[in-house]
Amino acid sequence: MATSKEYAEFIQDKFARLDVVNIRPMMGEYVIHMAGKVLGFIGDDQLMLEPGPIIERILPNAEKRELFPGSKLFYIIPDGMSAGELCGIAEAIYDDLPISKPRKSKRQQKEAGQAKRFPFAKHFED
Repeated sequence: MATSKEYAEFIQDKFARLDVVNIRPMMGEYVIHMAGKVLGFIGDDQLMLEPGPIIERILPNAEKRELFPGSKLFYIIPDGMSAGELCGIAEAIYDDLPISKPRKSKRQQKEAGQAKRFPFAKHFED
């Protein structure tokens, strides 16, 4: 089930005071970035934040669920949480968030793909 655009906008409004948070569509759902790190996801009209030791201390009794079968457990944030509380949690857990890997350019992806498919190609050039 895909997340509605209205719900994603509702969550975006809650993060409005943090100008480093942006929400992008991803395969029918949404990914939430905060200053270059993945803060969480919006899936099935639920806000889910990345796990870590600080969020565990802040929300010890929070409901958790997998983003997809076999994934780690994300913290489900209730819709009734105020924007101030949500932004405070985001700021508190930022240092716990994993650093995102830099994306490869299309050229680098193409070169990497060719290297994997033809590892011995240079031996056949003549």
